[in-house]
Amino acid sequence: TVWLGGTMNRPAYEAAMEMNEDEMMPCASPVGYPSKKMSVRENMMRKAIKADERMDFEELFFDGGIDKPLSRERAGCFAELLDMVRLAPSAVNKQPWRVIMSDNAFHFYLKRSKGFGNISKLDMQQVDMGIALCHFALAAKEKGIGIQFLLENPELAIDSGYEYIASYAFAEFE
Repeated sequence: TVWLGGTMNRPAYEAAMEMNEDEMMPCASPVGYPSKKMSVRENMMRKAIKADERMDFEELFFDGGIDKPLSRERAGCFAELLDMVRLAPSAVNKQPWRVIMSDNAFHFYLKRSKGFGNISKLDMQQVDMGIALCHFALAAKEKGIGIQFLLENPELAIDSGYEYIASYAFAEFE
């Protein structure tokens, strides 16, 4: 998947969608075929944001707390679901999600990147979190793993630099 947020002509999109004054379109996902050749501008932008790079598994996913990286081995059958989160698109490829495996659930936290505050109503890192949650849920569905969406903060001992977003619980772990 790919999405456009910061570089799209938001007023033009909102006008085309005939949106009301109290509505907004934070991003759009293009449909179609990619150009055979990228423009110089697109190549420069992709290199600047390191669009083709992703953080390591152990930098994004944790075991019981933010101080203990989660290994693929420990993640077991859930490693593939977490990889789908790791590969999810995010605004300027910041990958602001951090996921803690604890008990029978995966808890999603937002670790804000510098310069990405909540600008008026537009919070691109919240959009990023929705995409990450969606990737996790779709991968679970594809693998036939039943999950339950929760908004119950587990109150894990983490520092104040993380915002709890949501959790997915499972009937049992392997």
